[in-house]
Formats: sequence, C-alpha cells, structure tokens
Amino acid sequence: MDSGVSADAGSSRDAGVSPDAGWPLPAGFTRETLSVAGTSRFFLAHVPPGLTFPAKAVVLVLHGGGGLGAEGVSALGAHPLSVFRTVADERGFVVLYPNGLNENWNDCRSDGLGSSADDVAFLDAVLDAAEAKYGVSSSRLFMTGGSNGGLMTFRYAFERTARLRAVAAGSANLPGKPEPGRCTSGPDRALPMLLTHGTADPLMPYDGGCLLAPVLPGCRGGTLQSAVATRDFWLARNGVAGTTPVVTTIDVNPGDPGPAHRAVFDGASPVEWWRLEGAGHASPSLTVQVDDGNAGPQNRDVEFARLTWDFFERLLP
Repeated sequence: MDSGVSADAGSSRDAGVSPDAGWPLPAGFTRETLSVAGTSRFFLAHVPPGLTFPAKAVVLVLHGGGGLGAEGVSALGAHPLSVFRTVADERGFVVLYPNGLNENWNDCRSDGLGSSADDVAFLDAVLDAAEAKYGVSSSRLFMTGGSNGGLMTFRYAFERTARLRAVAAGSANLPGKPEPGRCTSGPDRALPMLLTHGTADPLMPYDGGCLLAPVLPGCRGGTLQSAVATRDFWLARNGVAGTTPVVTTIDVNPGDPGPAHRAVFDGASPVEWWRLEGAGHASPSLTVQVDDGNAGPQNRDVEFARLTWDFFERLLP
C-alpha cells in the first residue's frame, strides 16, 4: 500500500464516489504495509462479509503498550479487543488494527518511558488509506484503544480532531506532565468521547499517580491524572459539564468484582462514562476472559467492543 495517499485524495461516503477495480473486497483479515518517514509500518484490516462501497464506517483499534501489539489483540478469542472483529461482521463496518513500533505508542507523556516514533503521522497515513480504499470521510472514521492505545487515542484526538467523528478509550488517564503544544492545550474543538475505567486498576490507577507502578518502580512510566479528572476534562471540553447524566447499572455476572455504572452526558458532543466497580486494567468483556495478576480482576458485565460500537453507531450521519 502506498504511504503517499493523502487526506485530500480520500473518498467520501457522502460524495457518491465509485470504488476502484478491487471491489467488492473479499471478507477476512489482511496485513497492510506502508512507509512513514522511511520506516516500514503495518496495520491489520478486517473486512466483514458483504461489505458494500462505500463502507458504513471504519474503526481504528489501538493496542496497549508492550507485548501483544496488533497481532495479539486482534487474535479472535485471545483478547477483548478482538471482539471488534465479531461486532464488525454483525454490524457491517471495517476494523483496522495499527501496530506501534516495538508494540508501543508515542503518547502525550513527557515524563515516562515510551516510543519516540511519529505515530500521529503513522495514523494519518492509515486514515488516508482508509478514506481512499473504503470510501469514507471523517464523519465515518472512529478511533479507540486501551491503556497506552487509549493514551495515543487522546493524543490523536488532540492533534487531529477534525479527522474523526468520535473516540473511545479504555483504562486511560490523561498525563500528569504532558508534552507542550496540543498535548497540553487539548483539542481545538469538542469531540464525542466514551471512557471506561476500573476503580481497582493497578497499572493505570483510577486515582492517578504513577503509570505501571507494579512493573516500572520509581514512576518510570510517568505520572497520570485521575480517571475522574480525565472524565471532567472531556465534560468541560464537550460543553456537557453542567448536564445531569442518565445513569444505569449493569451487573449480570456475580462472579466478577462489581457492577458497571454507565453515565451518559448527552449533548451535541456527548460523553459516555463507564465506572467499573472493583475492576482492574483489562478491557471489560463478556466473552474473553483475561487472567493477568498484574492487571487485577476483570469486569465481565459488559463487552467493551459492543458498547463502543453502539456509541459510535449512534453518531453516524
């Protein structure tokens, strides 16, 4: 795939453009490569069966930091983020899994270990390719991620707000000491946001503090704001801080650490906030169980991929 595809060359679902000769696309999973600043990068693409041009939507799913990368989190049955593939087959959208260099992302932290890659440029190139290949515009492009992938989702939302319709982040807090520029000032306009966080997360602490403290002592992972401060930042930015939320509680699995509390702050740019009582770092899932002693207990009352897509789908034009 040519990394020279520009945003200006991208097709728009609403513009009545025609597909290239490669359509209809075969359903399934493929690996796509591109070059960014002379470095070979890749992403994985999942196309649902019966996809028509232009695509209903494209969702970028960013893996967490270290270890698994895109190939790990997209493996069906192995990670909660793989459930996006199942939901895509049911609901008819495309899922892309970009891969960070060395399975890490260069997010907005100024005081912690991390990647030095230009990941904003990489994600620009992935979105350029998506616009051109699937015939979508920014009104049908979405991004989500967990942990370091959630932090990178924040960074991209800050720097490229107009390229996305909405974003979602799981187990991700805003940095306590952000880099200067957009990482400090935030996005130039509102952007619909969904957030999930476990109250007993030991790696991305709910109350803020040191990232990855159990595995990176001495606060080498950098400092974080709290989950509530992160939520309140988006409430203020999206103009819904004074809105009374609609609150529901879901508790379908008595064997998990506690219920999932959902608060919807409605408006032109809504914020959906999930507080996972007693839960740890892993993405919540009804179908993929995560057993990681460092991550704490997993919420099993809701499916992160499904609640995220439901949020995105409500925002489609």
